[in-house]
Amino acid sequence: MLAFTTAIINRLVKYYNINPDEAREMVHDEWDYLEEEYVNGDYSAIEMAKYLVSIYMVA
Repeated sequence: MLAFTTAIINRLVKYYNINPDEAREMVHDEWDYLEEEYVNGDYSAIEMAKYLVSIYMVA
């Protein structure tokens, strides 16, 4: 799980130019959903980063 969340944070920082602290906070806020999807294996870290960007940039 640690590698998964680290990959999401790195993707948010590198490709979406999001501040690392904000990226960590995004992951923290959506922790339950991320954990569920990690266990199910439905989404990759790249897809989860896209998801986080989509929900946070709309708000």
